[in-house]
Amino acid sequence: MKLFKKFKGALIVAILSLCLCLIGCDAFIENLESMLATQSSSESESQAETEAKTEDESESQTQLESESQIESESQTESETEAESETEKNYFVATVRSNANIVASPYADPNAIVPEALSGAYYSASTPGGEPQNDGTGKIWLTLKPVKDYSVQSVNITGKYTEIKDLGRDLYCIYGVKSDLSVSVTAKLTPSVDSEILEDCGYGITDDGKMIVSWNESPEEPVRYVEVTYNDGTGTRIEYFDSLQGKAELFKMTESKIYTVSLRAIGYKGAGKRVELSGCYMKAPKDVPFPRVEITTQNYIWPECDFVSSPSGCWGAGITNAFYEQCIMTIYNEDNEAVYTSSTKADESERYLGAKMKIRGNTSAHHEQKARYPYKIKLDEKADLLEPLIGRPDAKAGYADKDWVLLNYGADGFRATGDAIADAVGTEWSPDYCYVSLYLNGEYRGIYVLSEAVEEGNGAGEDAWRVSVDTDGYVFECDAYWWNEDLSFSTPLTEETPMHFTFKYPDTDYLSADSPEVKYLQDYLSAFEEALMRDDDSYLEYIDLDTFVKWLLVSDYLCIEDGGGCNLYLYKKNSSEDSKIAMGPNWDFDSYMGNEYALSTIRMKWKGAPFYYQYLVKKDSFNARYKELLNETKDELVTYVENAFAQIDNDAHNELLKYQGARFGTSTKSLSEQKAEFLEWLEIHLEWMNGQFN
Repeated sequence: MKLFKKFKGALIVAILSLCLCLIGCDAFIENLESMLATQSSSESESQAETEAKTEDESESQTQLESESQIESESQTESETEAESETEKNYFVATVRSNANIVASPYADPNAIVPEALSGAYYSASTPGGEPQNDGTGKIWLTLKPVKDYSVQSVNITGKYTEIKDLGRDLYCIYGVKSDLSVSVTAKLTPSVDSEILEDCGYGITDDGKMIVSWNESPEEPVRYVEVTYNDGTGTRIEYFDSLQGKAELFKMTESKIYTVSLRAIGYKGAGKRVELSGCYMKAPKDVPFPRVEITTQNYIWPECDFVSSPSGCWGAGITNAFYEQCIMTIYNEDNEAVYTSSTKADESERYLGAKMKIRGNTSAHHEQKARYPYKIKLDEKADLLEPLIGRPDAKAGYADKDWVLLNYGADGFRATGDAIADAVGTEWSPDYCYVSLYLNGEYRGIYVLSEAVEEGNGAGEDAWRVSVDTDGYVFECDAYWWNEDLSFSTPLTEETPMHFTFKYPDTDYLSADSPEVKYLQDYLSAFEEALMRDDDSYLEYIDLDTFVKWLLVSDYLCIEDGGGCNLYLYKKNSSEDSKIAMGPNWDFDSYMGNEYALSTIRMKWKGAPFYYQYLVKKDSFNARYKELLNETKDELVTYVENAFAQIDNDAHNELLKYQGARFGTSTKSLSEQKAEFLEWLEIHLEWMNGQFN
């Protein structure tokens, strides 16, 4: 019996290549990738139409339809007719029940098909087993269409139980009882709404070659990846086997931004395009300035989702910020490598020494795929700053696993703010260093490598960062509590946009009913009750000096952030002798407000949740504030001058030019920013002195 008619013209030439291949029993799963990668299609020689007959048993015919046939609702009638022309049935083979060799007569002499189909077996259990025709036999088919086409249905004539789509164009026919005739219907691959690719990334080699990478979505395997780009000579389109995961493309011209488009072609649909933009800049590496280079595994860049605050709350935040394994290397200003997280020789372990993710809330939200701030977590503790800035001593307490890369390295407010905090004598102010950052081979501008606000164990040489005991607390009056797993409120904060969240202990081991949470909540509530009294009983609950110093730093700088300015607090332990203390001043980007005003945090304004509006009404608080003001005000300029002297202004200016060229930004030099601040500070200090003296 003839199975198919001859097909028409040029449409037939570009439709489909079909391939059946043998899969070994013991390596079925392991060799699936190799099997798919090594299959090839070539044009068949002219073949006459062939009749395929089964045994004398009665024939049955079934069809495995594609799981997804996506068609646009807006398709016109003519488009539908044109598409139907692409749906063609191709006779694949007759598989005989008593032989391992597959006969391969094709219906159309002009069809694009393999030269032969050989090595297709059926067996009792696995590919390559002893042939059976008692109803337990199986036949494995690999059907690989040409680009832009996908298998829509597999048609079988003969006796069998069922056929299953195993994915990646692999099918299995179960319960074979007779010779079978197999044919296939193919169709142009439809577009789908998803990207199909789960992760896409890019990197740049030292000599400027663009590399793109991708990971398949586990829900949708990918046949191949189409990459489109313009290398300066014209638009190029290349196709890559999806299983290779990455591809090296072309040599980039320095300082030119290139955009590369990736599109995944799946087995059921073609995904949306993903665009990646990169710029090769080698020159910043020649600038004598501390440098951090980070390469993530498979060049996958950290990503996150963005969320807005609920009604009645403040700010915007991020969520789903997951870590990416990476290699981190730090160079000093002489271009010498002084630290690397990669201590393993084995390629599979090289990325296990560090990982990075996007951090922050509104700061990250505002960037939206430009220059994110990052958190770095090391596998083993290390002091990343010692080889860059030196330390007063080499105690082990400086080493830590958690570090941050902050994206405001073009600005001087970090140097200014930390200098003022040091002048006032805060218990601990996070050390930092301005660095240039390369991520996956691309220059990302000037960042600040800084210690994070982390707990120290408070014992001996490890008494560094926020020094607390194992039963102590590091917590925050947080505008972004709504984006945290655990938070609590107190009587004064319950109806405000600010609640309390934990830095320590780890909230993975806490719940709202945990004794630790209840203890701290009760302690703060008792403090708030004392704060409302017209006496000094509030001093039983707080470390006065730390609260005074924190406010004085904010007032010297006239910080205008009244709610979200990282209000860190800590309690050394759970004993009666331990009091609540203010943690380090941290967020300085709203500095240099009105010369004739103090920081916003001390004002009573709508929704202001924190304690300073009440503390500044206490004579005991103001007396200590005035003493500290007079002790420190004349030292501020010296501290600021010294802080800026630690940064190479000429090198910083050179890097600013490259950052501006890459990201279209323009910033005053550090020397200009310092001069502007000192001019402002002179007026501001004269006014403050008049207010308090």
